[in-house]
Amino acid sequence: MAKLADYGIHVSDLSNTRKVIIQGHEFPVTFTLETMEYIADIYGGDYSEFENDMNAMLKKADGNITSRNLSPSDLKIMRAMIYGMLRTGGLDEDPATIFKFLGMNGDVLSAYAACMEIFSAQTFQVEDLKKSTTPQDFQSPKKGNQKNKRKKKRK
Repeated sequence: MAKLADYGIHVSDLSNTRKVIIQGHEFPVTFTLETMEYIADIYGGDYSEFENDMNAMLKKADGNITSRNLSPSDLKIMRAMIYGMLRTGGLDEDPATIFKFLGMNGDVLSAYAACMEIFSAQTFQVEDLKKSTTPQDFQSPKKGNQKNKRKKKRK
């Protein structure tokens, strides 16, 4: 079986991976579909709510996020993104432990900035996923369609 390296692809060089420094230690952060699941867990099971809140935060801050203009909900957004990307990067700790470790210092803002660079570089959009009929995780079942499918099968 072929490996990605056989094709000249090295996972550590991908645009969805980077290293951040938190409290003097270097940690890999990665953004994948798994990251979205971790973020959804922190955000009460709804990744789309996280993304909407994050976009509202960025719009409110006009792209200039500092510790002076952060609200508690903004901090939740930042923690969720950093947590999800640390977990996907390989850190195996529960949310409370990671949040306690993160604390609130300049490392959080620099880690969040690195995570946002990765997040922004990804071309995948949740809105595209919502248009698809295959992934059921982000779709609510349409009762009317089930009846139409049954009628078509009978004919």
